[in-house]
Amino acid sequence: MKRILAAVLLLLFICPLVVADERSDGSNEILAVVNGKAITYQQIVGDLDMQAEINATRTIQRVPAEIADEEIEDQLVFQRLRSYILQRLLDAEAERVQLKISDSQMRGIINRQKKNLGLRDDDVKSWASFLKEKYNITPGEYLERTRGEIRRNEIMNYMAGLYGPLPAQFPLEIYFSLSVTPRDVREDFEKTADSWRIARKIDYRRFRLLYPPEISYEAKGKLYAAVTGGESSVRERMLKGESMEAASDGLRRLVEDLGLIGAQLELSERSTAKDDSDLDPTTYQMVLSVSSNGGISELGYAEDTDDEGQKLEGFQFVQLFSREDGDRRNFESPKVQEGIRAKIERDRLAQNQSKVQQALLKRAAIVPEKLFPR
Repeated sequence: MKRILAAVLLLLFICPLVVADERSDGSNEILAVVNGKAITYQQIVGDLDMQAEINATRTIQRVPAEIADEEIEDQLVFQRLRSYILQRLLDAEAERVQLKISDSQMRGIINRQKKNLGLRDDDVKSWASFLKEKYNITPGEYLERTRGEIRRNEIMNYMAGLYGPLPAQFPLEIYFSLSVTPRDVREDFEKTADSWRIARKIDYRRFRLLYPPEISYEAKGKLYAAVTGGESSVRERMLKGESMEAASDGLRRLVEDLGLIGAQLELSERSTAKDDSDLDPTTYQMVLSVSSNGGISELGYAEDTDDEGQKLEGFQFVQLFSREDGDRRNFESPKVQEGIRAKIERDRLAQNQSKVQQALLKRAAIVPEKLFPR
């Protein structure tokens, strides 16, 4: 049991030094076993042009020249392997409780994507041409792929507590509550009371990346890493002094390469809010989280709706240039309580999603012997 646990931890947190020997020849080496079924290198890589992926990674992430292609390939294969394993595990959970995504739901989603591309609902030819050129798949294949992504997102949301207590028809073994009590809000306020001040003359910009919730977890992971995952991420480059526009150039290319229909990258103009009443609770909390003399906030969850009223989700952070702090707010302020509750829920949802992934991988993923620590 200890060796299996060690293997799972290795899969989650350590990129294997060697994923495959002589993989370029199409080796079918077993990388993992999930629910009794082997997962091979070829299943993970498929027809992917690995050299093109390596080159794109070098450009987007500004990988130093001294890092060998083989090391980048190991990282790419590891990322795809972890994503593939989670897909299989989430699919198994969704199938076990018979979670379905209806045809009517799918029609609405596909029609919305067509509209984002400037296509009519009945423009079958242009839609098929777009999918062939962008993904090399048919409309039917894309429909089922998208249905699968939505189902995985839905089963994850149930297990992570986003929809509240589990309904009777979904007796899932893995579940984490997202409930935030008044006591939770009060305790958080007592820890951060001094930071909850009336802010005025708030000189700031906001970075926000939004995307439809049905995109894959692999794509979400890539976007998160591009925004805040390392030295070449948007946020880290801005911390080193680059402008928001310059720091976002690699992210723009990534969004385009991923072909995310409906994704929106918003870099707001620099503006001054007369006071915090002009800001939503999340932006207000981010503005107060950095020094009044300026700085860049931590990354936070973002959500909005598009012109059709459809939900979008993603990430955001604030670049503050300056603000004036007034008197401290008291706990009875609705803005304070709303901001604290929203922050706790965002943080807890991210924690719960991570816990769900850990629980699934711990229960069902077995790593090959060669990946065990010696």
